[in-house]
Amino acid sequence: MNFFSKVGILWLLFLVVYCTVLISVVLFICQLAVSTIFYFNDGVFLFAWEDALYIALKKGSIAGVVLGTGIWLKNKLHERHRK
Repeated sequence: MNFFSKVGILWLLFLVVYCTVLISVVLFICQLAVSTIFYFNDGVFLFAWEDALYIALKKGSIAGVVLGTGIWLKNKLHERHRK
């Protein structure tokens, strides 16, 4: 049985969780990469793991919910237009 054969609530939840995790991981990796670049330039590794994780999860969850809901809404309207 295909759970994603039509645009429903399960698809919305999947998109929100997927976008939230993806954006949070990308933000965390970007923060780590920037701190690493500054480490090679200055010789001091200024990276607070808790702060970086908190910022990535906070901003990633907000952006993930908005992006996931927007993608779901676009697909829902496209599905309705096809009928």
